[in-house]
Amino acid sequence: MNERLRLLREEIGISRAVFGQRIGVSGDVINNLERGRVEIKEHILKLICSEFSANEDWLRTGAGEMFSKTPSGTMEQLKKEFDLDDFSFNLVYEYLKLAPAQREKVRDFFYRVIDSEESIDYIAEAPRTPGDLEKQFPPAKKPDEGTKTG
Repeated sequence: MNERLRLLREEIGISRAVFGQRIGVSGDVINNLERGRVEIKEHILKLICSEFSANEDWLRTGAGEMFSKTPSGTMEQLKKEFDLDDFSFNLVYEYLKLAPAQREKVRDFFYRVIDSEESIDYIAEAPRTPGDLEKQFPPAKKPDEGTKTG
């Protein structure tokens, strides 16, 4: 089981310290577990399976797949496959947790943003000459010297 714990952590692609932090123990504890110096306690095993969507049977015996087929397990696989940072991972995960009507609104919002950006031709709209620039953005006039301001 200790070797499978190491394989799981390496498959997820995180350090012992990060792995431990996510289940509430130190990286040294994970090191000792992986090396077989300490027996993996039942509550630690359950935490690992819960946090990383690990298949408990695989972790105990090596039978079956490494990961449980759960939505969070699928998300972890997507995170690794597409090298998602935390923001991108959370954005996708939170979007998928929305009700279908809410997803539709978010989707429509993004399409409107993308469409509006694509329809703007900044080069075509830019002034061609200094005179065109002054017509579009007239220079500020200086106040008359004899007139009090403020």
